[in-house]
Amino acid sequence: MAPLSLGVVLLAFLCLIGAAVLWQRNKTAGVDGVGRGGTRIAIIVLVTAGVLLALASQLPALRG
Repeated sequence: MAPLSLGVVLLAFLCLIGAAVLWQRNKTAGVDGVGRGGTRIAIIVLVTAGVLLALASQLPALRG
């Protein structure tokens, strides 16, 4: 795996860990376990970014 691809995978992993941490910290703030307002948006953005980065790491341009 190329270093750039590995960096993208690690960044995706950090985004998903950040979303999980936000989810757990704000579990009690909302009825559905997500929280309110900005927290919900942040979780959605982090999960989306993590999945897109993980998929992008498989692009031929990043694999070298």
